Amino acid sequence: MLAVVTLIGIIGAIIVPRISGQALDAKKKVCRQYVADINSAMERYWFDNGSFVTNLSQIENNNYYPDAIPPCPVDGTNYTIDATTHRIAGHAHP
Repeated sequence: MLAVVTLIGIIGAIIVPRISGQALDAKKKVCRQYVADINSAMERYWFDNGSFVTNLSQIENNNYYPDAIPPCPVDGTNYTIDATTHRIAGHAHP
């Protein structure tokens, strides 16, 4: 019985750190996907209207981004538009 408990403890010590690190990596990947989706919606808006998006609420409709713009899953901040590049600013999580 002691050997079984020891073995389960060793396996747990190996697996738990790997699982906890994977959650942050998954959130970073989701953030990158959100940024790509939002940038794509802003580009479609520009092609259709000939003007740049100044507020993300402009693309929250069925033609561009059918759902509400989500916050960043890594740090919970809202996405913002860089006025120079007209793309999502920041969110390059290391």
